Amino acid sequence: MPPPDWRPPAIAVSHNAGQPIQLRAASVEVDVFGDQARTRVELRLFNPNPRVLEGELQFPLQEGQVVTGFALDVNGRLRDAVPVPKAKGQEIFEDIRRRRVDPGLLEAAAGNQYKLRVYPIPAMGERRVVLSITETLARQHDAGVLRVPLAFASTVGQLQVSVRAHGASRQDVQLVQAPAGTELNAGATGMELALQKSQWQAPQGPAGWLQLALRRTGKPQIMVGETGGKTFFAGQIDVRDEPVRRPVPSHIALVWDASASAAAQARVLPVLEAYFRKLGQPVRLSLLVVRNKAEAVRSFTVAPGRFEELADVLRAEPFDGSSNFDDLPIPADVDTTLMVTDGLMTDGKKTIHYTPTAPVMVINGAASADMARLARLADRTGGALVDAALQSPEEGAQAMLMHGWRIAKLSSLSARQLVAPTTRVSQGRISVAGELLDSQARIDITLAHPDGRKRTLALQVNVKPVSGHWPGQQWAQWRSAELAENPGLHSSELQRIAAAHGIAGPNSSLIVLELASDYARYSLPAPPELADEVARLGQQQLAQAAQTRQAHIETMVRQFDEKQRWWDRDFPKDTPKRAEPKAEVQISQGALGSLAGTARQREQAKAAPMPAPAAPAAAAPAAPAPSAAPAMAAEARADTADLRRAKQAATVPAATIALQAWTPDAPYMKRLQNAGKDDLYRVYLDERAAYLSSSSFYMDAAGVFFERGLPDLGLRVLSNLAEMNLENRQLLRLYAYRLVQARRNDLAVPVFERISELAPNEPQSWRDLGLALAENGQPQRAVNALWEVVSQPWNGRFAGINMIALAELNAIAAQASTGTTSGQPALDLGRVDTRLRRNLPLALRVVMAWDTDDTDIDMWVSDPNGERASYANRLSYQGGAMSPDATGGYGPEEFSLKTAKAGKYGVEAQFFGHRQQVLSAGTTVMVRVTTGFGTPQAHDEWTTLRLTRGQETVRVAEIELR
Repeated sequence: MPPPDWRPPAIAVSHNAGQPIQLRAASVEVDVFGDQARTRVELRLFNPNPRVLEGELQFPLQEGQVVTGFALDVNGRLRDAVPVPKAKGQEIFEDIRRRRVDPGLLEAAAGNQYKLRVYPIPAMGERRVVLSITETLARQHDAGVLRVPLAFASTVGQLQVSVRAHGASRQDVQLVQAPAGTELNAGATGMELALQKSQWQAPQGPAGWLQLALRRTGKPQIMVGETGGKTFFAGQIDVRDEPVRRPVPSHIALVWDASASAAAQARVLPVLEAYFRKLGQPVRLSLLVVRNKAEAVRSFTVAPGRFEELADVLRAEPFDGSSNFDDLPIPADVDTTLMVTDGLMTDGKKTIHYTPTAPVMVINGAASADMARLARLADRTGGALVDAALQSPEEGAQAMLMHGWRIAKLSSLSARQLVAPTTRVSQGRISVAGELLDSQARIDITLAHPDGRKRTLALQVNVKPVSGHWPGQQWAQWRSAELAENPGLHSSELQRIAAAHGIAGPNSSLIVLELASDYARYSLPAPPELADEVARLGQQQLAQAAQTRQAHIETMVRQFDEKQRWWDRDFPKDTPKRAEPKAEVQISQGALGSLAGTARQREQAKAAPMPAPAAPAAAAPAAPAPSAAPAMAAEARADTADLRRAKQAATVPAATIALQAWTPDAPYMKRLQNAGKDDLYRVYLDERAAYLSSSSFYMDAAGVFFERGLPDLGLRVLSNLAEMNLENRQLLRLYAYRLVQARRNDLAVPVFERISELAPNEPQSWRDLGLALAENGQPQRAVNALWEVVSQPWNGRFAGINMIALAELNAIAAQASTGTTSGQPALDLGRVDTRLRRNLPLALRVVMAWDTDDTDIDMWVSDPNGERASYANRLSYQGGAMSPDATGGYGPEEFSLKTAKAGKYGVEAQFFGHRQQVLSAGTTVMVRVTTGFGTPQAHDEWTTLRLTRGQETVRVAEIELR
């Protein structure tokens, strides 16, 4: 039977208006060799609208299938995709899309779902897409079963299907299910099936599938092929299993995933009931409910026929929050673990940290799950994996109660890197793959049985390498599955495997680009027709890279010298008696910015179209200087060291910071605020059903729990942001910022680490991580992360962030050197240019950042003189300096004041506009107010607010300095 919950491939478009993208033609070609199948799917997408559209093809794969190729037509010819690390692929796609020269990107989504983004689909035109998929056929009785879904979300203009069963005779092939008009005939290499349909719309259920049963021969099946100059094999050998019943456990741990993504586990309870019934005697059980953290263990006794008490407890647990399996406090005397989860780890280190020796029986009933991770966990521990969506409760219980032969060892003198998809005898066979060192090889497979018996099987490999890349891709799939339990620990190897074998998976995607310059710019392997041009461009870029970085450092030195001149100057603190031009201070745009700009110039700049981002330009070369200049500068700094120390030791003014409470006007807020403390969580759950996809709802609701003194529930509610989209860095940034605001930097650090993996070419990723590490008592890692921001010549839309990060780096280094971070070893600042090392303490510092790219938020700071520092007034009378205007990216903008006049200061934020459809009904703004910045007395306050309308201005904070 086809998998339940199967959703046919669908095409989503970037605009709701107009007609949907049409599937003009679909061609499905399948080649079957024994129990292995390779499918090629070609789709022709037609845009019936008068404007260009972006399309996203969403499609599921069956268990055991893997995408091993993708091609897209470029200028009328199909171009094969190249592998790319998943985060890098997303970044490349978004970067090129801003230039309207879009790639095609295929990537794995949650569980077995994949998505393919295609742009442009021309007005009244079409694009061709080709997908290659390989699989090992599932077995039923004595036959391998090929299942080909023929259902699509829309009508197919022309459908063509062909299946070639190589080496099979008529009696070997049984047509289990096929549409009318399907023909099965003998061909040149075996049996061939053909089907053609016009205006095809598949019926619902099994009738919408093509199903063939192919009798197995009982002989070992071996394929050999070459990939990247290496020879790989993949083979299968039939084994009759001898299952026996496991000993009845005395103490069971039940790990119950109650995160939001696990809500589709309705099929699991009948499996558990059948298991406890078949045990035949009462058993002690420890229940661990896990969401964003593991909750306290609860104890039960479960007897046959008395499962309902435990079932009621499990039903009462709301599915809410993220999945964090970093710490599972399983009792030491447990001898069996039942783990109910979809395997989608969304929080913490995103691992399943299971260290006990007890076997794990993993049960999943969700349609979207990380089956490779779950299978590996069960296999490693000697347990079993139950898919409640495909197995009946009785079948699932039986799988957990029985065990049989397992692979104890794989060895060979003429092959290496031997892997198996599972150590169990699965569907009457054992499968092995590896790299051959000779043209012939003997693979010894040592099996062990629970009763103590051992046996060794020999698989002889003596086949010519005629199967192309297929065996290597099979090996790559199985090796990747071995590493899937905790992919973060093996990310580099997973990326190497994907790059060498061209497969898409949790850590890798496939991408097609149009221009040779983009293949060179992003260091991607080139298609054959562009190889020479890409190689030439790549050499040019390598030669320019070192020069660009050094020129950037020299520019940073000049900007920092200019900022020091501002800091060393004493500004008046009296009230200005009359309006007069401010004294000139030589500061460049990159340091504090040109101070001569006017509001009119600013408005003219705003009215101009936002320039398309380009590759980071080389920084302007430093002005020629005598070779002795660095030494002279060092002497000058030494001569003024006493003066600087005196200034840095200046008394930090007493301060009162009143952050403006931002209260959303959403209808749910009134109910939450009026609910009693004991009823608050129930009211939240009641309201949640209407806001499941609203990031704003979870942030607002979490704020109410924090205000009521319920931090644990606040963190649980907030962690839903990590569940909404597993790899959306904007949502993850929101989550991490709110954790910092809640003073939980220990929880924020792993989230920021994940963001830096997803978006390593956005400086905010490293700045946010560095600041969180500093707050978490890790100054060395903090300095290293911030130096990434300072030392790189970033894309132009991130202008100004280098100097902001440099101020933070020096402040962290200064506090570490004075012993503020006690117990830490001395900081290693060897990578930081000595000309950039100087702490510049401030009486008042305000930094504002936001969560959406290509967005313009303005910060205004008013002082006791009534003067407002802003983009139009970059330097105030008393020396308050505003950083360069951030009109794209995520900010930040910074206000700096070395010595403050006593009185009240106000902070405002204005939403000038954006060029992106934002996630949460507006842009979320994060503001950090610091008094005594760069001193041991530094004090921070955080706040967040949401701006939704153009030109909207909100008062953020009032600071009183005394």
